[in-house]
Amino acid sequence: MNDTLPDDATANADPQELLNRLRARSGHWHELAKFIPALNSKGYNAGVIDEMTGITPAEQNKWVVSATVYESVKASPAVPREVLARFNGDGVDLLYPFRFLSAERRVVAAVYIVEQELDPTMCEVLARSMKEYERRPTERAGFTEHPGDCLAFKYLRDAGECRKREEALVKLRQGMEVAVTEGARQRLMEQMEDKPDEEAATGVAASLVTLRLSPDELGVRPVCVAGELGAAQLEDLQAAPRTTQGGAFGIFTIEAPSSATGVRNWSWVALPQWRALSMARHPVALTVRDCSAVPAVLAGSKAKTDDDKRRMQGPGILVVDKAPASFPPQADGSQAAADGPAPLVDEDSWYVGLPEGCRALTMVDGRRAAQLAARGSLFGRVLFLARPPVKEVADRGTDLLQL
Repeated sequence: MNDTLPDDATANADPQELLNRLRARSGHWHELAKFIPALNSKGYNAGVIDEMTGITPAEQNKWVVSATVYESVKASPAVPREVLARFNGDGVDLLYPFRFLSAERRVVAAVYIVEQELDPTMCEVLARSMKEYERRPTERAGFTEHPGDCLAFKYLRDAGECRKREEALVKLRQGMEVAVTEGARQRLMEQMEDKPDEEAATGVAASLVTLRLSPDELGVRPVCVAGELGAAQLEDLQAAPRTTQGGAFGIFTIEAPSSATGVRNWSWVALPQWRALSMARHPVALTVRDCSAVPAVLAGSKAKTDDDKRRMQGPGILVVDKAPASFPPQADGSQAAADGPAPLVDEDSWYVGLPEGCRALTMVDGRRAAQLAARGSLFGRVLFLARPPVKEVADRGTDLLQL
């Protein structure tokens, strides 16, 4: 018979009679639990039963589940009547934790509960211990499937997770109190007799602060600062090294250009790993002393009114990808020849190059960039202009102006 279903007498009983008995708690809980599925089959759901008997849906579920465990214990001829009688009172809380065990394991657990007079809290511990024993066949050498040994195995594992030796010894002594077999006691004694080496003992009093980094905290990319926009020259841009990052912490290594001569102290800026920056092959930063004083910046930011220009006042960092895929360098390191095919340039983007007559790198729009690219005077595509945080508006976040 399925233990979760009521017997024939209960299934054929009058629903009102079942409700009255539930309301009056007339009978042992495992007997009353059979009324609940019988009422469910007659159209009485958990909410209706709650309203008519005062037994909450959670309590109904616990009764039915615990009754299933009780019936599997009752079905075993090896269980004496006095053991079953022990569960007539608070058996709901005692048996409920064993709902995940097999029928055979429920039987041995029930006998152990009565023998050791366990309370509901210890029943929870015992149920977890028996399940843990089943899941760790390679670690349980010396322990048997007896409930006492399962508890001892649990205390052995708890001891291994303790940071202090004194706490571990407490767990091991608890295991010795419940261990049943000699093999289990031997495993516990081995751990009790093991003494930490001198180095570990001397470091017990000290604590090590361990911090788990979040992905956002690692999401930065170092960018070399080649100079100031309007002053930096082509040689500065070409000599600027790049970094490669890897590993769990994003450790970066500076790659010096193969043509670099001498040693130069470069400045660096760490920027958030925005998508535009993460996609760049060789980003280089150019500082801007006052964004409102650079006509190209004002044009790119669509700053037309006086308020717009005031908003653009202050420093910025122009980030340029000096090796974009749209105009790759030639084998000798130069740009495309004037008589060669013109590189692809996006009219909606900004670039840095050397217009005729200029010695310092200058921002140019996409239309002018195509002409410079054909002459080999285009050297990078502008990714974005970064501005410092606004002090008076703490929640505004990073002001990223896309050009």
